[in-house]
Amino acid sequence: MDTITILVIIGVLLIIIRKLWSSKGRRVQDAREFETQGRYLDALDIYSKISINEAIDMVMRTPEASQILALRSLERKFPPRALERAFLNLARTYASKNDPHKASKAYVFARKPFAAAKAYIDVGGLDFVPAAIQVLDQNSQFIHDRDQAIRNLARHAYSNQKFIEAAELLRAIGAEEEANTVLIAAASELKKQGFDSLAKQYLSTTSHPRKAIVRYLQDIQKSFTKGDIEQVRRSLSITNELLGNLNQTAEKGQENESRKIKEQVQEFDRRLKVLDSARDLLRKKKFNQSVALYEELVESFGEEVPGFIYAEAALANEEHNPTYSASLYQQAAELVKSKEAAKTFRFRAKNIETIAAGGSSSFSTITDYPSDQDVEENCSVCRTKVTDITTLVRCPECGSPAHYAHLAEWLKIRGFCPICKKKIKVKNPKRRQ
Repeated sequence: MDTITILVIIGVLLIIIRKLWSSKGRRVQDAREFETQGRYLDALDIYSKISINEAIDMVMRTPEASQILALRSLERKFPPRALERAFLNLARTYASKNDPHKASKAYVFARKPFAAAKAYIDVGGLDFVPAAIQVLDQNSQFIHDRDQAIRNLARHAYSNQKFIEAAELLRAIGAEEEANTVLIAAASELKKQGFDSLAKQYLSTTSHPRKAIVRYLQDIQKSFTKGDIEQVRRSLSITNELLGNLNQTAEKGQENESRKIKEQVQEFDRRLKVLDSARDLLRKKKFNQSVALYEELVESFGEEVPGFIYAEAALANEEHNPTYSASLYQQAAELVKSKEAAKTFRFRAKNIETIAAGGSSSFSTITDYPSDQDVEENCSVCRTKVTDITTLVRCPECGSPAHYAHLAEWLKIRGFCPICKKKIKVKNPKRRQ
């Protein structure tokens, strides 16, 4: 084929493309004129001949009174599956543009009513909760099980961290208690993640601040037991905010209950302040003063004294009352959940008793294991497992474990424990036979 022939073919193709493009342009212009004149079905007929996407866009622009007719007309021109896919893609496009109304309507036209309701929640938020419920109410498949459909929508909202929306959906079906539970649980989770202001916002929307405070008081007690004082501090901050709401919403006859709750909050506040003062005195090595405060804490907790309180009180008593200190370490060991912490406290108690009986503070091999028993603890120097008991030694100050050879080399250079930094000596341990 010569050059002239190729050029002729290209020219013909360009002419055809130009005519087609010109024809499409004229059709689009005609469709727009029909749309301007209010002849929506005529405009839709033209757009349907151009593409399915142009046609569904026309349906979305059609006034609501004519939309059903336009949709029925479209269903005669395209396969159901093709229409469904096109409307689904359009719904996602509107959702990405933060247009909840159009996104929801496109889902309805795609025959996905529950997805349409979710679009109002996901894209719109709290102000669109009534619209989401209306979508469910207008669909026949949800009429007979409306409450369950709304519960499912609330579950979806909660899983997407739309907590206030979830609560409002539950309130719409009269599930007030469940709505409050959702808000309290969400606030508790947000508090753990550090979103205090958002947690307060959620709690302010609950109709029962009393229940929220009770929930937080339980969290405070658990945090004290675990020794998570920062969590206690955060929970108390939110709880004190809620006390204002409690006073405003208190009903007649509930004054005594509200007063008891307020007293509980104040007691936890007091314990936290005493603990902060005791720790400050302990850091400054003012042992006598810190001992008095720890005694006060032990008394105030009664039968629910956290293990770490006993341990800190034991530390404060070591210098002037070692026997009592050892007993406190033993009590701490009984209460803590960590096996390693319990082992450390027991070892510390045993070491204090040894010193009080005239022994010396130094490293030695452990003597409370059977000779054929292996152990698995991380060496404080090399951080690997100590699996042979004949090589295991512990710091007499903090009970941290180590390989004897590694620790001996460490002490030649540093002279203090790698964990607690206390100056210590090391003896040659008697190896087990």
